[in-house]
Amino acid sequence: MKTVKTTKIEKKWTDRKTGEKKSMTIEYAKVVDRLNEFRKENPRGRVETSFEIIGDTIAFKTYILKDKADLYSADATGHAVGKNTGDEKVFEKLETLSVGRSLAMLGYSAGGEIASFEEMEDYNKWKDDKIDEAIQEMYQAETLDKLKTIFTSLGSLMSNSRIIEAKDKKKEALNENNK
Repeated sequence: MKTVKTTKIEKKWTDRKTGEKKSMTIEYAKVVDRLNEFRKENPRGRVETSFEIIGDTIAFKTYILKDKADLYSADATGHAVGKNTGDEKVFEKLETLSVGRSLAMLGYSAGGEIASFEEMEDYNKWKDDKIDEAIQEMYQAETLDKLKTIFTSLGSLMSNSRIIEAKDKKKEALNENNK
């Protein structure tokens, strides 16, 4: 792991389920600081980015080679994919995420993490949305067989406590209706 300058970042949010105000402070190694450290340690290094636009999606790829003179030196590839909204900041953010992931693969990060704080926030929001959708779908089941089919199709979400609670409540309601 490389020693990289870090910045304290405080994130505040409201928990969607409980309404509770929460915050956390992390030590984050900004991509620009990681890139500067990489360039200082690897003056013959190479950083190449490329992108592809497919429909409404942009996919960035970053390839980093520590030493251009030694094709067997350490290297890494990072990717970032996002929705193409037409906003140039989205384009720039995806390129930066891709570079940051490549640098993290080479050990240039604050604490060994690969995903950025923002990526984890986005993932958690996506996962919460998927859980909400699954719960809605289960509540619409009209039979125990349909409920079972929906529940077993959820893959890793089946172990989520909110999913289990919703399934159990719907199962109980369907059993009551069948009496």
